[in-house]
Amino acid sequence: MNWLLYAILGAVLAGASPVFAKSGMHKSNSHLAAALRGTCLYLSALYMVNLTGTNMQLSHLGQTNLMYLLLSGIVTGVVWICLLRALQLGEVVKVVPVVEASVVLTMLVGILFFYDSITWNKIIIMIVLGSGAIMMAMKGSGRGGKRGAWLGYALGAMAFTTLTVILNRIGISGINSNYERLVRYGVALIIVWLVTFATKGYKGLRAMSFLDGVYLCMSGASMGGAWYCFHMAYVMGVNAKVEMVEHYDLVAAIVLGCVFMRERLSVKAIFGMIFMMFGFWLMLADLPIIPL
Repeated sequence: MNWLLYAILGAVLAGASPVFAKSGMHKSNSHLAAALRGTCLYLSALYMVNLTGTNMQLSHLGQTNLMYLLLSGIVTGVVWICLLRALQLGEVVKVVPVVEASVVLTMLVGILFFYDSITWNKIIIMIVLGSGAIMMAMKGSGRGGKRGAWLGYALGAMAFTTLTVILNRIGISGINSNYERLVRYGVALIIVWLVTFATKGYKGLRAMSFLDGVYLCMSGASMGGAWYCFHMAYVMGVNAKVEMVEHYDLVAAIVLGCVFMRERLSVKAIFGMIFMMFGFWLMLADLPIIPL
């Protein structure tokens, strides 16, 4: 199997993760769902560390790196909680694009607070990606009394995802990415389980069906499978090309949401998806820099 097949399979598996997560929340609360899914994510991260032969210890990290890594883990736990609640209340085809739009917020924060160079390229990318996410989020209406309730949680997941990137940028450097993810997810897992017990969400185990549990575990396992596929693709292929295919997890999530969750896409939402994929292409393509 060459790098392209690995990358495409990785994108499909990553896109399947939110679909599996939503499928597993018919009779379970979102906190318990986040905890079960997070457990599988942590085990997948542990597998990737063993696979890549990463050999590090927390004692080898500086105090600053360790502090920011722990903070990043706490924030990641909040992301999991917000994401699973958004998926429980809303549709995959609307939630996923909003969370993916964290790229726009990250770029904006970089310009305003880290004095990153501002170019016409970045402005156009932010406008295209932001417009696409808005068009997809505005697709149709919610269901029943929960109309629009998903959006607040999706925006929370987007904001805290951006905060994770910022914390990594400030205080986490020179750490193997697989080991960094393992520690961060370990902290996130503790946070999510603490929230689950504090809110008595663990009582939902009685109401949860076996199939719901399987779907939630598959959500974490499919993301772990995506990490493995992308790892193999990066080893075999060109990083820029693999990264471009990686962003097609958005398309995979939307297609799988429509096929298996019977969600529908309006014409506006289809154009929104095209806008977002074009924005990702602009972000990763080797185009001439146009200064402002």
